[in-house]
Amino acid sequence: MVNAPPSAAPPAPAVHRSSACLHHSSPPRHHWSWRRTGRRPKSDAPPALRQNGAEVRGVIELLHVTKRYGPVTALEDLTLEVHEGEIFGLLGPNGAGKTTTLRLVAGLARPTQGQVRVAGLDPWQRGEPVRRQMGVVLDGGLLYDSLTVRENLLLFAGLFGVREQAVRDAMVQMDIADLRDRLAGRLSKGQRQRVALARALLHGPRLLYLDEPTSGLDPLATDDLHRLIGNLRGQGITILLSSHDMAEVEALCDRVCILQRGRMIACGTPAELKARHGPSLTDAFIQLTRRGC
Repeated sequence: MVNAPPSAAPPAPAVHRSSACLHHSSPPRHHWSWRRTGRRPKSDAPPALRQNGAEVRGVIELLHVTKRYGPVTALEDLTLEVHEGEIFGLLGPNGAGKTTTLRLVAGLARPTQGQVRVAGLDPWQRGEPVRRQMGVVLDGGLLYDSLTVRENLLLFAGLFGVREQAVRDAMVQMDIADLRDRLAGRLSKGQRQRVALARALLHGPRLLYLDEPTSGLDPLATDDLHRLIGNLRGQGITILLSSHDMAEVEALCDRVCILQRGRMIACGTPAELKARHGPSLTDAFIQLTRRGC
């Protein structure tokens, strides 16, 4: 967990009702360094994106990454790049390795083999500067139920050293200003996800990791959350999104990596995957996973 408390296990810490609990200084801003620390063989490098003739390298890079938990291999020889400003989808059934990939790039797990780089840094060894640049939303929101929406956000604003104005801005951005005084324990799941998304954005991250963001939501709440996530693309935020929802991935993602049993079996834009493997993304997914290529 990067910026969310355990789910209802510990008692909620005390939160003062005034803004005095916040630091009145802006959070430290870490400049992104795209300079590579070393050269690697061209045959090993994932293909680079080109925009207006210019090569765009990955802000998130995994190179031949394997992750094992004891005898279980969760990821095997995964190589991919996520480019700055795109929404990149990790698509696959339960147990495919989506959450493990998110944990690796968030610095919550260490690869058994291979290299993980976020903005040129190893998130396991350089966790603090990497965490300052990312926000994470896990399934369920993981809020303190005994605190109001505003108090939940104030708590994490204080941890990141951001002003209360950031809390007000995040509530407006996520359409939860009218919920500011409601206890988190009385929120619907869709409302909890919006609060969790607001919390993840408090410190102005350049990266956002979303793990099954609309799992269990009704169609209206799903549509609302899709709209809010789509709006973030225009702000230059790079989003890594895991899902098993084909419609969600097709609606939101610029590119998609399909995982099966810890291995990448296809990667490309939704249009490319449909053109190669089926008339719809669902057809492409079924064909690829059944073939197990």
